[in-house]
Amino acid sequence: MLHKKVIDLTYLNEISKGDANFIKEMIGIFLDETPEEINQLEKAITHADFEKIRAISHHMKSTVPFVGLDIIIGSELAQIENLALDKKEIEIIGTNFEKVKAVFQQAHEELSA
Repeated sequence: MLHKKVIDLTYLNEISKGDANFIKEMIGIFLDETPEEINQLEKAITHADFEKIRAISHHMKSTVPFVGLDIIIGSELAQIENLALDKKEIEIIGTNFEKVKAVFQQAHEELSA
């Protein structure tokens, strides 16, 4: 478990120009969608479904900046996507996924508090 806060809403505040409703809506979408994405990614890794791994990790790369997670796990998601594209190194994909999953779990706890 990470101890330092992982969420940084600076980017979300900038793009929303401080619109509290927009920020709340974006956080709500993040909280609703990411658990399912994590579950789908975990299943895809278990089954070595490289195309699904690539697609999910690609989508996640575009959503993590909204809550500042790109700084923490952006490189892991990029590596997962690139390895899946090359259809290799499922063990490294799995190792990167464990960090991604842990960070998402902490982000969920912080945003749900």
